[in-house]
Amino acid sequence: MIRPLEIERNALGYHLEEVRGKHLRLVKRANPVSDWSVFMVHGGGGRAGQFKHLIKALEPNMTIVAVDFLGHGDSPAPNRPELYTADEHLSDLTVIYNSHKRLHNVFISHCYGAIHTLRLLDTLKQEQRLAEVAGVVLLNVGIRAPYVSMLSSLPAFLLEYLRPLARSSSNAAIFPPKTDPALIEFENAITSNNRMYMMKVLAQDCGSQELWGQGLACGKAAMEGVPGALLCGEEDGLFSVQSCREMAQYLGVASEGFHMVKGAGHLPMLDHSEEVIGIVSEFLTSLHGAQQTTN
Repeated sequence: MIRPLEIERNALGYHLEEVRGKHLRLVKRANPVSDWSVFMVHGGGGRAGQFKHLIKALEPNMTIVAVDFLGHGDSPAPNRPELYTADEHLSDLTVIYNSHKRLHNVFISHCYGAIHTLRLLDTLKQEQRLAEVAGVVLLNVGIRAPYVSMLSSLPAFLLEYLRPLARSSSNAAIFPPKTDPALIEFENAITSNNRMYMMKVLAQDCGSQELWGQGLACGKAAMEGVPGALLCGEEDGLFSVQSCREMAQYLGVASEGFHMVKGAGHLPMLDHSEEVIGIVSEFLTSLHGAQQTTN
């Protein structure tokens, strides 16, 4: 029987790229006739494969770049907690962006990945390079940091024993009751590879309201000059629709750029992929039109 991670590897390919001394799995769909690149940035505990439907839909028209951060998906997972911090992810994302950017660049970023993206935009603004970014799509990210269980303070080896308990609560938050059981089983089979020494660091950073607030403050200033859209799942158990709406308003996303996907959970690009593809495609079309008008 083929394991879920192998299914994704067969569908998306397997390529490790050296980034700052690390070897990270990178999914790249190069489009030689397009001057547009879309960078897909997963959240904590996620992976590039969670964007697989968007990748398939968008790759005919633009270059796609999606990374598995260290310890995620098909990337190595060394037992070095200092390599999983928010600053490490930001530094890796910065190198990947600079290595693969094209004339027009768009970010599609989910949850914790949105915070990394907003911080990168702030860096580009300080370097007077924000014009490189044509637009940003944020998925399932709210104005406040997500709740993190007190269990995350336990030693990693104990958390491994408690994984079934953590799995039950996380599934309830991520997947709506009507989610296809096959999707839940597939996702659980892959995320069970996430090591708890990594998840502890992610929980500490992702659950920090201070760090979350810093990311939002960075993004607020940078997003003033960048078209944006924010999508949320109606039944997301980590971020309420109201929290996501407040996030969109804080970042200056126009009212027509906020979309609630009815019936979706925390992973709308998987459980309601067609709706998400439609919204993202319409947004990208508007960006193309704006660029053609400008040029």
